[in-house]
Amino acid sequence: MATKKKARRGRPQGRQRSKSRGRGGISSPGRSVKTDLEALTERLDMMLPELIARVAAAEHLLVEKGICSHEDLVRSRRFIDEQESW
Repeated sequence: MATKKKARRGRPQGRQRSKSRGRGGISSPGRSVKTDLEALTERLDMMLPELIARVAAAEHLLVEKGICSHEDLVRSRRFIDEQESW
């Protein structure tokens, strides 16, 4: 006779969350706005190079797989630059 599998309980597999996450975007009492801004700037300084590298990798794959051409990417960047300058 076949045995039943036990049902899994808890979180599904994937990225584990930290238990001590804090209050997110809400500043804790006693911290100044300047300290919060410095912390945000530091986070962005760490995240931006990674994000830029990922976008470059995605663009490389788009061209490599023949989904779009390099000229298409240049035109799309130019379009975004024009939209941001408004």
